[in-house]
Amino acid sequence: MQVVLATSNPHKLEEIRSVFDGESLAQAIDWKLFSDLDPEYQYGLKEPVEDQPTFEGNAALKARHYAKFTDKICLADDSGIEVDALGGAPGVISARYSGVRGPRTEVDPANNVKLLEELQGVPIEKRTARFVCAMCLFIPGPLVASVPGAAGLVQPGDEHVQLIVRGTVEGRIILPEEAADPASPEKGRGTNGFGYDPLFVLPDDHEHAGLTTAQLEPSQKNAISHRGHASRLLLEAMKAKGLL
Repeated sequence: MQVVLATSNPHKLEEIRSVFDGESLAQAIDWKLFSDLDPEYQYGLKEPVEDQPTFEGNAALKARHYAKFTDKICLADDSGIEVDALGGAPGVISARYSGVRGPRTEVDPANNVKLLEELQGVPIEKRTARFVCAMCLFIPGPLVASVPGAAGLVQPGDEHVQLIVRGTVEGRIILPEEAADPASPEKGRGTNGFGYDPLFVLPDDHEHAGLTTAQLEPSQKNAISHRGHASRLLLEAMKAKGLL
């Protein structure tokens, strides 16, 4: 079964594939990045507007969009961070929280600065947060009959099959004085992550308690990350539905 990941980010594919390969399913799925498809599948495609209020809604929107355009099975994800003291913000606008546009080298620091500004004066016990990753696997109608187990999931009137899962990892947002350089708290601690990773501290009951996710080795991060969690849930859902 070929599955197209609706992204050009090879790191996402590596993390997802590592979960499936770990279950001896390396040969069960032929993974492809959308950016690696023949140009005929890419020409004219515009990225969808991610205007849904939930991670699950945006993941489903993207998976459907790419699947219908390519006539291929597609997997899409939507991820971000929810901060309890901010009512769940940044949430689905995590990547564009600050309003700054441009390369990640500019956007990520701006987002981190805004998040810390919004939490100014909030005590450590109220800085709880979580990383969230929602994934949607979308099988377009013409392919349903060719995928083991998929036909049994289709109800009268359906034109597709989709599975949606949500993975999370709990933690809190760093205090400015806990940063490696308190004069630049938006840099947090650690250099192995991106986005909000340097600001996200794992809780006291975690095996990596007190470290930010940017301080973890890649293998450690993959083992506990929200995307890794979602990947494992997707694997179990696919097996339960007879797709693998």
